[in-house]
Amino acid sequence: MKELILVCAVAAVFALCFLILKKLDIFFGDSSRTVISSDRPSMLSIAFEYTEEVSLLNDLLERFSRQAPGCELSLFYGSAKDIQKQLNTGKIDFGFIRADVNTEPDQKLGSFLFLLDENILACEPLGLPVMPLNSQKFLVKALWKKDRISQEAELFIRLLKAGYLEK
Repeated sequence: MKELILVCAVAAVFALCFLILKKLDIFFGDSSRTVISSDRPSMLSIAFEYTEEVSLLNDLLERFSRQAPGCELSLFYGSAKDIQKQLNTGKIDFGFIRADVNTEPDQKLGSFLFLLDENILACEPLGLPVMPLNSQKFLVKALWKKDRISQEAELFIRLLKAGYLEK
């Protein structure tokens, strides 16, 4: 009888360890399989039309940084027109602008439309939250130059689409 209880206890410990490892694998995702490593330093430059979009896309930027730790991110902001101009000249890699459904798409640029939720802002000096009166969603267009896609840019696009197609 003691042996049977001992065997059951050992089996339960193994099953528990298996479940814990499975949960850890899900928690860390497949980041260990898609980490970009390179001897040369790489950089992605990303421009935003509105600075609040940086905080709204923070999860995306963090996921990208974990999977491409050697890639430096440079963040800029400017008007939608300036962002498109900088993309076309190759000075930036990605742009995030508020989508205007009435404008003609630029055939040289790849794009992805997605919705962002307006978030709560924090007033830094006082540590108080600033809540929006009417929480709303807004349509954002991610843009990139089609003809110059690096390995890091492909990863960024995949993470962007994965993060906002599932919502």
